Amino acid sequence: MNKSVELYEVIRLIRPVHRRLARAVEAKLNGTGVTVGMRAVMEVLSEAGSLSVPDTARTLFLARQQIQLLMNALEEGKFVERRPNPAHKRSPLFGLSERGRTMFAEIRASENDEMEMICRQFTEQDLRSSQQVLCAMLDHFADYEDDPDRPRPF
Repeated sequence: MNKSVELYEVIRLIRPVHRRLARAVEAKLNGTGVTVGMRAVMEVLSEAGSLSVPDTARTLFLARQQIQLLMNALEEGKFVERRPNPAHKRSPLFGLSERGRTMFAEIRASENDEMEMICRQFTEQDLRSSQQVLCAMLDHFADYEDDPDRPRPF
């Protein structure tokens, strides 16, 4: 076994897995009024609590403008609420509304059902090993991450 060849095969699988996951999430969201991008923002707010648009953008490694559009859509759908930001007068905090918390809980419950089916194929050690490999790659390639609002040229 050549470990570098095996790792490369893992890397090659990341893109198609990501695409299929995005499509699966999109299909599950059909009829909810929530898009894949909105769902990502809702997840961050569910985990972190109220955040500003720039903080949410940094968390998701997306441009602030993209997050602002998603936050606007979430606010229009009454999934988030604006809150005062004591640290910055012009950049409000956004938090999930009661409707947003309820919707995100329903989305996660539906996703968990799917995860339970997939998990039957793996041991806990399989999953821990997968996480370990992916975390090691994130750490190793951390130098290539930059500010999404000011991307460096390739």
